[in-house]
Amino acid sequence: MTLFDTEDEDLADRAASPDAGIRRVAMLALAESEAPDARALLIAGLADPVAEVRAAAATALEEHPGLDAARALMAALDDPDPTVRGAASGCLEARREQSAAPLLIARASHGAAFARAAALRALRELAVPEAAGVAHDALTDPDPVVRREAIGVLGWLRAEAAQPGLIRTADDPEPEVRRATMAALVFVRSGGLAVPALIAGLRDSDWRVREEAAATIGRTRLAEAEPALIEAMDDPVWQVRLKSAASLGRLGARRALPALIGALRSDVSNLRKEAAAALGEIRDPAALPALAEAAADADPEVRKTALWAAGRCRG
Repeated sequence: MTLFDTEDEDLADRAASPDAGIRRVAMLALAESEAPDARALLIAGLADPVAEVRAAAATALEEHPGLDAARALMAALDDPDPTVRGAASGCLEARREQSAAPLLIARASHGAAFARAAALRALRELAVPEAAGVAHDALTDPDPVVRREAIGVLGWLRAEAAQPGLIRTADDPEPEVRRATMAALVFVRSGGLAVPALIAGLRDSDWRVREEAAATIGRTRLAEAEPALIEAMDDPVWQVRLKSAASLGRLGARRALPALIGALRSDVSNLRKEAAAALGEIRDPAALPALAEAAADADPEVRKTALWAAGRCRG
């Protein structure tokens, strides 16, 4: 005997309809249902013969916590349809269900590469220390997406013990993996192995890796990397120069004044604005003439930032 009220009984009937379109709409409606059988209907929907229905069920399960649902979603990571696999992965990540951590840890070490990566991505959101071991092992996974997600887990955990393994991934053949390494090293607060890795990242062949390295150096305030950041102000890609300028400002790098003043004349307004902001952080009166010129910039955001920076340099 069902405990559904009239509206929920209608949903149950629609979930069993011979029409796939009706079943799909029923799955989506079950996301907001508080009926005790709603989760069971959605789990059953993950076995529907039509991929669109299975994907809708996976999406709707975000609102229905429970280990039975988590197990079903992890099984759906092996679905033959990529849309269903993507919906199941997104749902597991969004649920942030701490009780599912042991299941995710087990899933992260076996099965298809997509499933392993999805389990690691969901573990990153949970930030459970127990995930460090499986993430560390996955740093040598043959699939670059799995390696990238493993790096994300270790970065969020701020696992100092994982630093040597992370440093090795700075030489990974895949740019996206190296970029993830640069971002993960943000938890390092002082020197050590991270400094040479980040400096090497500033000279990487891929500009996105260089950009991430520049940003991380600023976030961690690694003064040892200041000369390399100044060198990066000559990078051919303006996004790298922008992040380098921002990080030099955070470091209070007075030696960077010539490079930052030069950036005030860039063709890229965002870079001019960031250079002015960095000069405001450094607060050196020697920058005042250049900031006075920038206060007449064609871009109003650059003018506003230059006036703010000039005020700080005077102060």
